[in-house]
Amino acid sequence: MPALTPLPRLETALYWAARPAADSEFTPEDPLALDYLAQQVGLWLFPALTTRTTRPQNYAVVLYGLHLAERAIAAHDLPSDDDTRTRLSDRWERFWALAVMESRDGALERGHPDAMRGVLGVKRAWTRGDRPLPLDYALISRQSELGGLGAYLSSLRATGLVLPGTLRPSPVARAILDAFWDEPDSGARIGSYEAYALAALDPGRRTIERKHAGITLASVGERSRLSCLRERRRGEQQARLYDALFGEARDPITLPLSELVRRAAADGVDGPEAVLDAALAGRWGALAGPLRDHLVVAAAFGRASREILSRFNAAYDAATRAGWIAPRQRVAEAAFPATAASALHRACAALLDAPLAPRLRSLPMHGGAFVQLVTRLRDASPDDALAHVLAYHRRVQQDRHHGGGWLRDDGGKIVVDLTTYTGHRADVPFPPLKIPAVRSLLHDLGRIA
Repeated sequence: MPALTPLPRLETALYWAARPAADSEFTPEDPLALDYLAQQVGLWLFPALTTRTTRPQNYAVVLYGLHLAERAIAAHDLPSDDDTRTRLSDRWERFWALAVMESRDGALERGHPDAMRGVLGVKRAWTRGDRPLPLDYALISRQSELGGLGAYLSSLRATGLVLPGTLRPSPVARAILDAFWDEPDSGARIGSYEAYALAALDPGRRTIERKHAGITLASVGERSRLSCLRERRRGEQQARLYDALFGEARDPITLPLSELVRRAAADGVDGPEAVLDAALAGRWGALAGPLRDHLVVAAAFGRASREILSRFNAAYDAATRAGWIAPRQRVAEAAFPATAASALHRACAALLDAPLAPRLRSLPMHGGAFVQLVTRLRDASPDDALAHVLAYHRRVQQDRHHGGGWLRDDGGKIVVDLTTYTGHRADVPFPPLKIPAVRSLLHDLGRIA
């Protein structure tokens, strides 16, 4: 049995924990469900987009996988059901990821413009050389949920590119699919590229050659990787995707708000809060009533949620620094000093006065309780504010079936029951509200330099 050796000087030793993979879908737990609420407010701004739909070429890649699935089902007499379509779409995504890796000669790391969801999985499967590559490797854990199809399907349906409730591309997607490899009149061997991709979907195959009918795997990646719209100057395809995501949006807010995001980028205005404030100040012209109402509630929600989470974090920090148990009054004073309490009161009042604030009550989870919390915090004393925040936190955890709260009032003392929360160590940011995702889409579509 190995013996444990004590370190002579603990304070001089270096320790680290492996950070989660960029495609792991890991996010620190939100003690007040404010991330969930921010996502709902983001849906009011961009109803058809999500925080994960950041690359327009990924829309085309997922669409093309669903198109190929229909072709493969017919070619191999497979069951025409969604389980089969999902398996075939996942296989296309693995083949496509190998092709992108081949096109970059293995130089693809997290954060690279062409890094896809599951980049670590494809790096493990891909090798240099001429030997065939595997098709049945693990691209990403729970691929059907976390891979491209899982990330983009709801948005594809919302934009009308996939038929509602199905995994079948709609007629609206036809032009995007026809131009997936290149423009139909470009003279490119589009049929040969599709034949190569269909070969990878053959259920009898476990590997794929790096060349098929004169088409190389690297060229497949060059023509379809995430950066190809700009790299290959695919202006017509950019226009089709722009129209699908923004120009022909089914709601009245997405298009004008996307134009504000574009103009903000052109003027060097960065960050969701700065974009909202500049737009509301009239920097890019007058706002129509519904658009202004949406921006007002988004800005007010962002500030109120930031203030509330900051006060929770301060309470958690005060109790933790005291040895995980501290007098209630001391925690209240540390969490709600005069300046912070005033900022909290103003933020809560502004949110309650926002025209669309009542919509928060109708959210399926936490909305009513959050509005109640904001109402109580608007004029609360430090001691009452601490009680309201901890009660709301406890309710959120109970709704999640996680038991009680992380902080507990025990006879006038605040006790830390969960000691592993680390979010209190950093400043609370303004929620993104999908604005960075839209900026990324517009950049790839050539609307932002």
